[in-house]
Amino acid sequence: AAKLRKAKKSSGAQRKKVVRTKQMVKGPKAFTPRRNSAAKADLNTSKSINRKNEALVAAKALNQGTRFFLTDVKEKGNIEVKAQMKKRNKKENKATKLTDRLKGQLRKLGRDV
Repeated sequence: AAKLRKAKKSSGAQRKKVVRTKQMVKGPKAFTPRRNSAAKADLNTSKSINRKNEALVAAKALNQGTRFFLTDVKEKGNIEVKAQMKKRNKKENKATKLTDRLKGQLRKLGRDV
């Protein structure tokens, strides 16, 4: 007598059932707001402005001698202070003016200007 085998499972029975996470029906997290590309661009712009303002405020506070405990704000402030000093020194440096630079080069050559 031939042994009876177990009946072959259908493909539907073999497939693992997908466990769905429950979706919220009510409340603030139930719906995601749709943003168009212009709104995203505005969001990115305002974020960059906020970052710049934060760096400027941190730099001003550090220049006043305020002690900071937030290292990330302190680092941003220090970087901004250095950038401002570099910018100021660049403006104040006489060598940035073409005539002064040329006069200096002529003096090096030994010509009286």
